Amino acid sequence: MSSVPAPVLVAGSGASGLVAALAAAAGGARVLLVERSALLGGTSALSGGRVWVPANGLPGRTEPDSVDAARTYLRGLFPGRYEHMTEAFLANGPEMLRFVAQHTPHRFAVCPSYPDYHPSRPGAAVGGRCLDMEPADLAAMTPLVKNVRMPAGYLPMTQAEWERWRYPDRFDTDLLRQRERDGIRTNGVALVAALVEGAVRAGVTIRTSSRLTGVTLDPVVSAATIGNETIPVAAVILATGGFDWDENLRRSWHPAAQRATGASPGNTGDGLRIACRAGAATDNLDQGWWMPMLAVPGEELEGKPCYRSLIRERAAPRQIMVNQAGRRFVDEASPYNDVGKAMHRGDDGGCPNDPAYMVFDSGFVRRYPLPGMPFGGPAPDWVWCAGSVRELAGRVGVHPDGLERTVSAWNKACATGHDDDFGRGDSVYDRYGGDPAVKPNPNLGPVDTPPFYAVRVLAGTIGTKGGPVTDASGQVLTSSGDPVRGLYAVGNAAAFWTGDAYPAPGATLGIAMTFGYLAGRAVFSGG
Repeated sequence: MSSVPAPVLVAGSGASGLVAALAAAAGGARVLLVERSALLGGTSALSGGRVWVPANGLPGRTEPDSVDAARTYLRGLFPGRYEHMTEAFLANGPEMLRFVAQHTPHRFAVCPSYPDYHPSRPGAAVGGRCLDMEPADLAAMTPLVKNVRMPAGYLPMTQAEWERWRYPDRFDTDLLRQRERDGIRTNGVALVAALVEGAVRAGVTIRTSSRLTGVTLDPVVSAATIGNETIPVAAVILATGGFDWDENLRRSWHPAAQRATGASPGNTGDGLRIACRAGAATDNLDQGWWMPMLAVPGEELEGKPCYRSLIRERAAPRQIMVNQAGRRFVDEASPYNDVGKAMHRGDDGGCPNDPAYMVFDSGFVRRYPLPGMPFGGPAPDWVWCAGSVRELAGRVGVHPDGLERTVSAWNKACATGHDDDFGRGDSVYDRYGGDPAVKPNPNLGPVDTPPFYAVRVLAGTIGTKGGPVTDASGQVLTSSGDPVRGLYAVGNAAAFWTGDAYPAPGATLGIAMTFGYLAGRAVFSGG
C-alpha cells in the first residue's frame, strides 16, 4: 500500500475553491483541485473581483470601522438563525485577507468611497469595506493562468480608475490596450490568476476538464469519482458554484421571471446533487444574487448565451426602466439585488415587471456606455430606436400612453432635482454611481432628446444561493445537524446563509473566500 497520503480534493476553481485549496496546502495537506471546464476561475473570473470585508485594517480608509459596527449593519439583513455564520465571517475575514496577501501575489486596494448597499442602516459604511486590487502581471505567473476565463467586453481597469474617468471618452485607452498586450489584468481575472499562482506555489495540483461526479462515504468521505476514475481522498471540498445553468432546478426554485445568468456555464448544480446524495440538509434554494441583465445577440460564453450585467448604467442620468405598461417600478440606481427583486415581484396576475425595458435618449448615448453598444457609433440593430417616445413604445410593445406619461413625469422630476416616486439619487449609494457633473442630483437627467432608444432588461442572477447547510468551518450537515465527515461546501455550492440580503459590493466573494479559508484549514486539522 502506498505511503503517500490521500489528497484533499477541491472541486471548482473559483475564488472560494482556490482559497480553500491554498489554505489546506499551506497547512501541509496534499491537495488536488479539479475543474470541470477547460477554463479556470468559474464565476469569480467573470466578476469585478472586489472583496467586501468589514474592519479589514487595511490602509486607505477615510473613516474608522469596527466589527461592532459591521455586526450592527448586518443584524436584520442576514437571517438570525445563522448568526454564528455571521460571527465567523466577521472574526475571520481580515485573517483571510492577510493569508491571501501572504501566500499569493494579490494585493488588495481599499475603495475609500464605495458605499455599502444600504447606507442608511445603522452601522453602514460609505467606504473602506470594499477592496479592489492593484493591477496584476499575469506574465510573471504560472502558465496555468493563461486558462483563466475572460468575460465579454473585458477592460483591465481598476475601480479607482473608473471613479476618475467614468465616461468612455475619458478612458485612458492607450493604457488599457498596453495592459492587454503586456498581460496586466484587474478584476476577477486578476484575482483568480493570483490565487492560481499562490495555489501552484503551495503545491496544489490543478486539473482542468475534470468533473467531480460523486463521493464515497463509509461512513466518512473516503473516495471521489472524477469522470470514470475513482480515487481515494482524505476529504472533499465542494466549490462547484450554484445551479444557475440547470433549467429544471431554476424552474423548481426561482421566480418565474428569472431568465438570465452571468454565472459560469459549468454551474449546473453538481455540488448540490452530490451533497444531497450524502444526506445533506439544504437551505436558501429559492434565493440568488439577483441582477438585471442584457443579452447582446451573438455573444456567447463557451457555447452558452452571454448575458451582461447592468450596474453602472442604471445610475446614469437620461434613462429609466419601465414595465410593459410603460410605468417605472423601482429606483433604477439602487443596488442590483434590489432591482432584481422588483423585477420578479409577483401578484395575482403574474410578474407585472417582466418584461422590463431600459428607455434612454441620444444624450445618454453620447455620454454613457451600454454593454454591447459601441460608444459614439450608431446603435446596433438589436437596440430599438425611434424619433418619438410614442413611436418607440409601438416598436417595443409598451403601452404608448403609459410610456408618454411616465417620460413626461420623469422629465418634470428632473427639472426639480428630486424623484418623488422612487427617490432615485437620495442615497449615498445611488449618487456614487451617478454623474458628478449633473447638478443638483447626479442620477437625474431628462429623457427628452431624440432619437429615443430602448433595450430589453432581463431578470437574472450572478449566482444562485441554495445548497447544503454547513457549519462555520464549511462542513456539510445533515437535517439532524450531524456533520457529514469529510465533506465540505463553500461559496455558492453551499447554502449561502445570507438569505435574500446583499449587503455590499464584493460581499459574495468576501464571504465565499472567508469560508473557503476556514474549510481549507479545517480539512488539514481534521475538523
